[in-house]
Amino acid sequence: MPAESRLYETILNLLGHAPWRDRRHLVAVSWMVVGLLSSGWIALSEWTAFVVGRAQYAQSSERRFQRWLANSRIDVLQLYSAVLKDAMGTLKDLRLLVVLDTTMLWNTFCVVQLSLVYRGRAVPLVWKVMKHSSASVAFRDYRGVLGFAVRLLKNYEVVLLADRGFMHGDLLRWCLRQDNWHLRVRCKRDVGIFEKTRHGYLALTLRLSPGEVRYIYNVYLTAEHLPVYIAVGWEKGAKEPWIIVSDQPTDHETLYEYGRRFTIEETFLDHKSNGFQWESSKLSDVNKLQRLCFVMAVATVVLVCQGVAVVAQGKRRYVDPHWFRGQSYARMGWNWLRRAMARGEELIDSLALLTCHDPEPAKASKRQVDRSRWMENLPCRYVFLFSAP
Repeated sequence: MPAESRLYETILNLLGHAPWRDRRHLVAVSWMVVGLLSSGWIALSEWTAFVVGRAQYAQSSERRFQRWLANSRIDVLQLYSAVLKDAMGTLKDLRLLVVLDTTMLWNTFCVVQLSLVYRGRAVPLVWKVMKHSSASVAFRDYRGVLGFAVRLLKNYEVVLLADRGFMHGDLLRWCLRQDNWHLRVRCKRDVGIFEKTRHGYLALTLRLSPGEVRYIYNVYLTAEHLPVYIAVGWEKGAKEPWIIVSDQPTDHETLYEYGRRFTIEETFLDHKSNGFQWESSKLSDVNKLQRLCFVMAVATVVLVCQGVAVVAQGKRRYVDPHWFRGQSYARMGWNWLRRAMARGEELIDSLALLTCHDPEPAKASKRQVDRSRWMENLPCRYVFLFSAP
């Protein structure tokens, strides 16, 4: 059996449990994922060489892919949620870190994406493509993304991480109303922070020096006076401090959790110049881009799960040349996929994420300093402000 046919059968099996309206939709997208994983390139024309079937001309396969991307009957988020439920069915964690962020395509399209923080990277959960010339979006633009995630993650405690572009009163109010959802969002230095006194709300001024951490309790945010907690940390050498707003009492863990937000930046890089070459698709239709994201998301989950299986089986050094883990799980999964196709070795037969805990965090060398908890080495102060009766 050709290597591409073997990979196709694997992808077909992994996606077969989703509620497909037509088996032809499943067959077409399976070949699309095979093309993406085999070529490492997201351009449709690059995938046709890896399709095994009755079509003789490359144009026939490319048209087939184009029709799939234009098919309004295919609900990619519903299908992807079914795929994720398979992968997360083995997840042992009850508390998940989830990142909300945006990325731009050709300064024309904005993609709002919610992703699961997973072992140094972010696995896509739900996304929305909009024709929008800025990475800053209003709450109404991504309210549906959050609602979808609530249904998808209903059995988990969720901590939502977001950068200061998402510092909206609407987002704070929405999160405060959700059961088992919590918030860690960065804000600007000029955000309105208030203390409640006998005579009303008094504006507070944050004074902080580099190399200092402060945790402030019982304060209120913006003109709407939303009750929050604040964590402020300024790492030595950094240009500005982190000011993190939380709906829960803050401590070192608050700053550490927010630092995990940057995993989505690495994932966007993997999807663009460091992996799938996302911007090479040159698609100019919002709905087609929305479905193309499904192909990338499925490919990402397959690679991560394959990488997890490789590590769980003690075979990491077969595909990672570093003494310590030096590659992402997706990259290790991709390396194993190529090795398996060349040598006839086994591929995964099910999607399983197991746990978000990384048994072997990546590091460049034994002497490398772990900066993930830089705030624990800085002097800190707890400031308790008690509301007036």
